[in-house]
Amino acid sequence: MIVATTAIVSFAVAILVIIILFSTVGGTAQAAACVISSTYSPVTSTPTTTTSTPATNANCGASSPATLPTSPIVNGGLPKNYVIPANATTVETVALSYVLAQLGKPYLWGASGPDAFDCSGLTMMAWAQAGVRLLHYTGDQMNEGVAVNSYVDISPGDLVLVPGSDGTISNPGHVGMYLGDGLVESAVDVHYGIIVQPYWQFVSGGLSGIRHVG
Repeated sequence: MIVATTAIVSFAVAILVIIILFSTVGGTAQAAACVISSTYSPVTSTPTTTTSTPATNANCGASSPATLPTSPIVNGGLPKNYVIPANATTVETVALSYVLAQLGKPYLWGASGPDAFDCSGLTMMAWAQAGVRLLHYTGDQMNEGVAVNSYVDISPGDLVLVPGSDGTISNPGHVGMYLGDGLVESAVDVHYGIIVQPYWQFVSGGLSGIRHVG
């Protein structure tokens, strides 16, 4: 009876924690959810003990399966003839130069370089080189800078936000940087790392927003 009561109380506390976490907004909720899913697996009970075992969720905050490449990636997905657009401003060129230099590096949730990045860590560090401060989490970057109304108004260096593996249209979980020429670079997931994708592929799972931060 004591063991059963303990299990019920533990379950109730877990539900309460989840409700509290997801009552927050932006990146705070996403970060908390990823920390929990990366740390613990479901609680298991035996007649004498209750234990929590480590678990992993390496793709937390990553791109969704619907937007992943359908063919092998060559040269990190960057076309050989790509050059930073001539209409990029000085700060946009600085941010783009940094993000391009990270091409091929691995994805690691919560990382912001120099050896690995998650999606929002990559955009944050790229813009930091140009003196623009962004918050780390994707849900927060959805509110950075100013909104871009449509793709026809997009500029090099703009943030492109999508639902990703753990978000929604209204609360995106993945972000990339627009390179110009219909290309987006992002830290995709643990399999692909940092690659370049066509814009249409990147947003094929839905577009949450485009933000101009430069």
